[in-house]
Amino acid sequence: MNLAFCIDENYIKYAKVSIASYRKHNPKAKIYVVSEYPIENTIGYDENIIIKLPKKFRNRGEGDRITNTAYLKLFLTELPFDKVLYVDADTICQKTLDSLWDVNPEYIAVTESHCYGEIQAMALGLKRYALSGMMLMNLKNLREFGLTEKFLKWHDTAKIASNMWQHDESAINCLFKDKLTFISVAYNYCHNRKYKHPIKESEAYILHYVGKDKADMLGEPTYEDIRVIRPYIKGKKVAIVGNAKSIFDKRNGKVIDEHDTVIRFNKGFIHDKNVQGSFTTMVFLACNLASYELQGYKAKFFINRSNHYYNPTALRVANGDRKFLANRLGAQPSTGFMVVDICLRFGAKQIDLYGFDWESDTFYNPPGYIVPHNYRKESEIVKQYQEDGLLKIN
Repeated sequence: MNLAFCIDENYIKYAKVSIASYRKHNPKAKIYVVSEYPIENTIGYDENIIIKLPKKFRNRGEGDRITNTAYLKLFLTELPFDKVLYVDADTICQKTLDSLWDVNPEYIAVTESHCYGEIQAMALGLKRYALSGMMLMNLKNLREFGLTEKFLKWHDTAKIASNMWQHDESAINCLFKDKLTFISVAYNYCHNRKYKHPIKESEAYILHYVGKDKADMLGEPTYEDIRVIRPYIKGKKVAIVGNAKSIFDKRNGKVIDEHDTVIRFNKGFIHDKNVQGSFTTMVFLACNLASYELQGYKAKFFINRSNHYYNPTALRVANGDRKFLANRLGAQPSTGFMVVDICLRFGAKQIDLYGFDWESDTFYNPPGYIVPHNYRKESEIVKQYQEDGLLKIN
């Protein structure tokens, strides 16, 4: 069995997990990584094959979400064998694929899209829309068909509707039309998508973590939905200002203000600049605030910690990211714990915590206020971070 992944450096972390899953269930398969530039073999492939794309397939810049790598699958006829199973790097193999490999398509075996594919099919004038995240490819026949040449011509003449998912996928659907071999959706079943005839995700041979669901694939949060704040954290000295009553025991305001980035949350309004500092870079929210309360922070960014809260103009942490922390803690993470995790994953140079003690009540909540958090577990984890030199609790 020949397995091929087309990736660039942005997909290495996904490819490593994906390749391991295919290796587990198909130990005799030979795994190829196809890329434009060499990929260091820290991800478990057998061979790295370099294919250089024509310049016309460069990413078109801002607003074009199709990467150069997406086009590589249309040049796989250059591989030195006659049959290959192509899979996206954001897929997980859950069973042996012998039954899939035994399929002998005339050109390409694919699965039909989930329900949204009906819109794509209509836009292209097709009866069915095929997903290209898994393709069993008869390379011998595709060479005779002239896949690459026909694609190049199609690319230069076709008009891509603005609602098309992917140019490469649209090309496959348009070039082959009735020539595609459709097989069970179990061979490329998309996570968290609606199907006319759904199956259990556990029954899928290949589970595809499309779009923004890749955090679920990795089993850890990526915080991709708030990546705009990353430059304010990566390589920066960050102060995370908590809301424990004990924050008023020390006058840390001046020290807090000396940080590159200051993060606050919820109703931790500044009552004493000498204690809490005077400026705010971003505010994470697990509550809804009035407009005047938001404006009072004078922050660059407001981030809702989940979809359960709505604050105008605020970014949102994906529910999948929040759920990962909840599973780790056995309870909903506090906003402060989530912010610590974000700063660690976004590569802060220095993290200093103020107003964290996991013992006294929040200064703005009434005595005895019950929270849905596991503060004991959170404190153990954060204190271990301090022992490991990752942050400092002031």
